[in-house]
Amino acid sequence: MIRPAGSETPELVVSFRQGHAAPVRDTAFGEDLAKMNVKSLCLAAISGLLLCAVAGPLQAQDTDPDVDLEAGDTAGPDAPEPNPLGLFSHGYVRFGVGSTDNDPMVAFQLNGAASKYRLGNESDLYGEASIGIRTPMAGGSDFVAEIMFNGWADSNLLVWGSDVDDGGGVAQAYLGIERLGNSAAAESFLWAGRRYYRRRDVHITDFYYENYSNDGLGLENLDLGSFHLSSALFYYDDDDSDYQAGTVDLRFHDIALGGKWLGEIGLSYTRTDGTDAPSDNDGYAIRLHAWNLDLPWGEWQNALMYGRGSGINFNSSGDTGATMDDDRWRFVTQALFTTTEDFQTQATGVWQRTEIGGETETWWSVGARPQYNITDNFGLAVEFGYDVVIPEDDDRTSLGKVTFAPFYSFGKTGFFARPQLRAFVTYAKWSDPGVITQQAALDDATDGTTIGIQYENWW
Repeated sequence: MIRPAGSETPELVVSFRQGHAAPVRDTAFGEDLAKMNVKSLCLAAISGLLLCAVAGPLQAQDTDPDVDLEAGDTAGPDAPEPNPLGLFSHGYVRFGVGSTDNDPMVAFQLNGAASKYRLGNESDLYGEASIGIRTPMAGGSDFVAEIMFNGWADSNLLVWGSDVDDGGGVAQAYLGIERLGNSAAAESFLWAGRRYYRRRDVHITDFYYENYSNDGLGLENLDLGSFHLSSALFYYDDDDSDYQAGTVDLRFHDIALGGKWLGEIGLSYTRTDGTDAPSDNDGYAIRLHAWNLDLPWGEWQNALMYGRGSGINFNSSGDTGATMDDDRWRFVTQALFTTTEDFQTQATGVWQRTEIGGETETWWSVGARPQYNITDNFGLAVEFGYDVVIPEDDDRTSLGKVTFAPFYSFGKTGFFARPQLRAFVTYAKWSDPGVITQQAALDDATDGTTIGIQYENWW
């Protein structure tokens, strides 16, 4: 079973707008929150983070040690363990402070790269927390409802007095029924609302390479014998422009490929409308996945994806800048190497080729994070990452980054064990001035060093 996706960042929260960066506020039941005073919203979010920081370690200790939870775990057939009857909660929190070259902290990310290596490289505060209920129904079914709020701010405001970021709102709000009778629907999930939907990500980069989360409805996990079927319909309406998108998504998953390898075929079609959408803006995506979570040395997951037109982002919000003449290939591989219970390493590689308006751009990335628990409480994580972007008619650009992060793990071991309190030193070097997203804060520099401390937890 594939784990739900990893922790959230404001760059990669959930694709309710064109990219990954949009605040979750673009549909009707998020509008009121979005209109709140920015400072009030962020102060509320920070207060929530501090509350989670106190409560999180206690709840984390109660987690089944045989289940590797990640941030964003929620209801449905992909949850690593069922939500209990009655009230339940899910959430994620991270906060910290840092400084880059004795100035406010910046995150090192290459222009044209869809993600960054995150350890010691997150200059924000972020939190999300939900309250839900699960209650029995007739026929062995359970009714589930959950609402989740999120919020974030610039971590530099804690030390440097920087302005807060405008972000936060309703991340999830859905209701559903688990187990619709017997036979094919015995483990199914019927849902409607706003929900994190079968997302896939690389934890060390927070790269949501497949994320169709949005407002919609769906029926998941029908058992059809040789595979399972999940289907969903999503709708997106951009409040800031005349643009709408509707997406139908089908997943044929848990296909036996031999040994303990499983596969999935994902198909989606997006129809767009509005004066801000090009006339030839519809699109589709095809995704092929193969994974094995029970290899002698660990786990391995792979994805080969193709999108055309408004399907090139592999989400349900479309893309107003793409036509059916534009396309994208994406290959993602990630592995978790378990040398011992105390020494684990996650590694990843990405290759992506995008053609828009007749111009081609290639991005590739490789990186790894070894983590070793010296004791049950103390350990060291080291992260290496290297990104390259090659435009068709311009010079190749690159960014290399390394982080050393000693941590305190509150008596838990394992790569995904949380909470974790870490100090870090990060060094990054890039090819030319201007090729990274936050170059303006670094003048004409082509390298930088960040030091800081961060707390992270999920439940």
